[in-house]
Amino acid sequence: MQSMSDSFQDASERLSEVFARINMSELPAMSSHVRELISLTSDGRSSANELAEIILKDYSLSNKVLQVVNSAFYALPQPVTSITRAITHLGFDAIRDLALPIALFENFVKSGVEKEGITKILSSSFLSALFARGLVQRKGLKLAAEEVFICALFRNLGKMIICIYFPDMYRDIENKMARGMTEDEATQVVFEGLTLSQVGIEVARFWNLSDKIVVSMTPDPPPPEAISEELGLLNNLADYANRLVEAIARELDAQPIMEKYDELFSLNNDDLINLLKSSMQAAEGFSSPIRYGLGKLKMVNRIMMFENALKSLGAKTVGKSESESDLESQLPAELGTQGGEPDVSSTLAGLEEKFEYFMAKMTEIVAIGGYNLNDFYQKVLEGFGQVIGVDYAVLALIKVHSTRVSLVGKLGYGELPAIMAGDFRHDIYSPMQGINPVYVIPRALKTCKDLAIPANTQNVFPADLDAFVKNRHVYLLPICINMKPVGLFFLTRRMELPRLNNQQLKAARHFRDLAVTAIRKKHE
Repeated sequence: MQSMSDSFQDASERLSEVFARINMSELPAMSSHVRELISLTSDGRSSANELAEIILKDYSLSNKVLQVVNSAFYALPQPVTSITRAITHLGFDAIRDLALPIALFENFVKSGVEKEGITKILSSSFLSALFARGLVQRKGLKLAAEEVFICALFRNLGKMIICIYFPDMYRDIENKMARGMTEDEATQVVFEGLTLSQVGIEVARFWNLSDKIVVSMTPDPPPPEAISEELGLLNNLADYANRLVEAIARELDAQPIMEKYDELFSLNNDDLINLLKSSMQAAEGFSSPIRYGLGKLKMVNRIMMFENALKSLGAKTVGKSESESDLESQLPAELGTQGGEPDVSSTLAGLEEKFEYFMAKMTEIVAIGGYNLNDFYQKVLEGFGQVIGVDYAVLALIKVHSTRVSLVGKLGYGELPAIMAGDFRHDIYSPMQGINPVYVIPRALKTCKDLAIPANTQNVFPADLDAFVKNRHVYLLPICINMKPVGLFFLTRRMELPRLNNQQLKAARHFRDLAVTAIRKKHE
């Protein structure tokens, strides 16, 4: 078995081979202007004159900065004809943050063969940087906004380098991602174990970028130990902003990244969309290359689709169709809206010993911690089958894409051997179809309400779920965190068997509430 030190050594050797192929000692992308502009971020003693001198060294950079300053984005009352006057009007921070991405864009685009590819990466990174800076300002976090901007901007440095110097391999990575691989998986296949973050970190170190920028490239960072932990917070911000923007741009599932950072950077859906839109507006008005890249990414349309997808989950029920009213009259009275934090230690009179044993065992696991959520989910599904007596149980999780919201099966237990849990899929929302007001699964999720549906009730499930619901009573137990749905337990029982009684239904809700508690503790 290969040791960790051997693995690191192998990765280091592969990086050396990669850098040898791109002639790392002559990387043109990090020009002296870019390096000097970055240095101003960490030096609080820098003056307006120093900034002006750096910009004026490059006629093209000076010209482009003045073009943006005099654009509709800033809407100044009269034209500005000098860099010094621009700094006076807009301030040191604004001009420095304006000059850096312009210089970075110009150098990177000149260096690469894949012009469209690098423009899209840079535009996405710039939008992410604006979003991260805006989030800091909205949340009042104790971080320097300009450092947040720089760290988020350079988060995808490894991807930029690969796109510039290995365009064919970068396209291979893109093709593998289109076929279902994650970015890291595709990169490791193409570059024999390397990841984009490893490449970015090594290039950043070679360029002597600040530790804050280097640390912010660390993938999938753990939560900071405290909100005052600067490096950890910068890393999490850069990760959140870039992964969210990329998920929206690529129509990937944004739910995991939103769930991961819900506690740390919590925004309600309206504030999240408003921040995305304001960042997008600022980015589009910044320069024509960025506007071109965002256009190629179709970001305006993607954000609009993402907004519609969030609204489909967050909207409140304002009325009931006739068929919904008829259905509700058939529901057991005790199935209602979920309450507050569940008391998972309580027992229910009249239940069998195996229920009490199961609850005690699972509650102990939650209390001790250190569990794997997927393993815990599977145990809960087994409890639904072995203790409560359902024939089939599915854990299905919400997947939020920019153009649709879907409920997708993850784990299953019980009968229906020909049907795997992964075949369970229900598109809750799409811009073409909207939301079907009759279907019960979207309704259960939107209201976080437990529902019971008698066997063969007509027109309440999509045809895709016929194999799961035909001749079966169905029970829907949404999994909601702070009244936000993240998934549900889908339970069935053959129609020739008695429907679940009150004690069984209460026990099922306790199992679901136990899963909610496990998720909360895992996030904490």
